[in-house]
Amino acid sequence: MRDSLHVKIMTPDRIFFEGESESVTVKTGGGDRQILLNRRPFSSKINPGIVKLKIDGKEKKLATAGGFINTEYKSVTIVTHYATWETEQA
Repeated sequence: MRDSLHVKIMTPDRIFFEGESESVTVKTGGGDRQILLNRRPFSSKINPGIVKLKIDGKEKKLATAGGFINTEYKSVTIVTHYATWETEQA
């Protein structure tokens, strides 16, 4: 995908997701935060809940146990204890 972020979501036992996304939305202590390409770098704690990835114009959701996010201009890294795709939840 051209003009996209490189996203890596890691749990203690594996790389849960690594790929390209147009945007990433997470919940922080200050509310929902959307990360787009070339956004100013930041690091933050994220709250447990839904992380949204926009891939090929479609939204994919995953649940996390909270954790940390680190962003650079063209990349996003999320470290969490647990992650599952919304469709995998029982």
